[in-house]
Amino acid sequence: MNKFVRFINSSKLHLWLAFIINVAGLVVCECFGYGWAYFSATAFMTMVSIFFLAGRAEKDSYKVVVFLTMIILPLLAITYGCALKEKKGSKKIRKDWSDIIYRNRKNVFQSNETMQILKNENEDAYKTCNYLVNSVGMPCFQNARVKYYSFGDAYFTDLFEECKNAKRFILFECYKIVPGKLWTEFFDILRLKAREGVLVRLMYDDSVCTKYMSSETYEKMQNHGIETIPFNRVKGGKQSTFINCRNYKRICIVDGNIGFFAGYNIDDAYITGQDRASTNKDCALRLQGDCVKNLTVMFLEDYQFATKKIVNLQEYFSESEPVKTKDWVLPYSTNPVSLEHTNKNVILSMINNAKESINITTTYLALDDELKNALVIAAKSGIKVRLVFAPDDTRKYIKALARSYFYDLIKEGIEVYEYKNGRMSTRLIMIDDNAALVSTNNLDCLRTYKHFNAGVYVYGESIILMHNDMREIIASSQSVSIKDLQKRKIPEKFSAAWRKFTSIFK
Repeated sequence: MNKFVRFINSSKLHLWLAFIINVAGLVVCECFGYGWAYFSATAFMTMVSIFFLAGRAEKDSYKVVVFLTMIILPLLAITYGCALKEKKGSKKIRKDWSDIIYRNRKNVFQSNETMQILKNENEDAYKTCNYLVNSVGMPCFQNARVKYYSFGDAYFTDLFEECKNAKRFILFECYKIVPGKLWTEFFDILRLKAREGVLVRLMYDDSVCTKYMSSETYEKMQNHGIETIPFNRVKGGKQSTFINCRNYKRICIVDGNIGFFAGYNIDDAYITGQDRASTNKDCALRLQGDCVKNLTVMFLEDYQFATKKIVNLQEYFSESEPVKTKDWVLPYSTNPVSLEHTNKNVILSMINNAKESINITTTYLALDDELKNALVIAAKSGIKVRLVFAPDDTRKYIKALARSYFYDLIKEGIEVYEYKNGRMSTRLIMIDDNAALVSTNNLDCLRTYKHFNAGVYVYGESIILMHNDMREIIASSQSVSIKDLQKRKIPEKFSAAWRKFTSIFK
């Protein structure tokens, strides 16, 4: 049923129907000698649509595609424009999100003193943080305690231990939950804490989780006192026009003073089995300090959108014990309602501020000219740029698309690697070994702004932990050369070309 609902709401179905109706209308008019009426209506619809579209805040490439399509198939072009607009939600949904963000982000404030200290410490890191503060409205915090996890075993051990020690509440948000050893253990912890009177809220992406878990499982959680919240429900409702937007956040807040930000889902694939190479490698952060307030805001914003409830955020904030570190941390989230491409812009800011090195890991690569040129300019300026791609053998078209960008990058002096030590979904960007971005975003300029994503920007001494992980990742990867790319077969080249072409219409 969920697949049927997604199919009915998919923009692809709407575009195919518009194409068929458009062509059928043209054929019928020509058969009955009313071709002039069709083309007159076409010209009128085109002029009106161009007038309204020209003033919209959209990418120029999007506008060009619509304008060219209007000349031949105006109904298809209009449907295409409406379909893309609906991917960002209906007018009411956009207003709801704006109200939630305006109401909640007034609860966190940026300290001018913190920003001034950061500016004196490193002006480039200050610029990136200042951009995030002004674009997403979330503050940067100093003296946060950061712990980095390069594999899932230690992460889940600490996550479960902190949840066992919870006194007031556990707020958990996850993209995917797969039944297995991890879920069984985590569920036992949550139900026991709920029985003790601890507030337990578990939010999940409805479209993804319903593939793995039955409705009986969610009823069981509710019966044990765990408040389960499906984000962006698949079964109709007011979010139906928003249904193709995924929520990739994986965060957990315990009592308001401990926060986890991860790439890990609740899935046994992330814990070490008999062979570490068979484990899905990712990364995560444990945060302690005032910066946990940002994670709390991120969760409660999604919670309010999903439940339509208004929450007093101050009740979920805790006064953290003062810690003294040399770290600046800025957790933030983005949503498809915003017209600003924050995820890409923060990467551009980091690349442009680099002085010595740029190291990037990604599982999906789809560069636009702006981001590709930024990497090329950095490499030509003498900065050592290394890109590690983790190919997925089960989805070969993704590898074909990524490799289509490799040639232009390698010939400009950028080192490109493919991870060979099993599966990896680590999304990490490191600049000059003193600043890093851990996020749910791939190096994907085509789709990343269409979904709910999050990231944590870190500057300071904790970067050494990420540096060691990055070094091990590169050591476990194979360098890609021009000679390797020349061995690509014609089907692979055709697949990449087709994916690039269809991306224009997304």
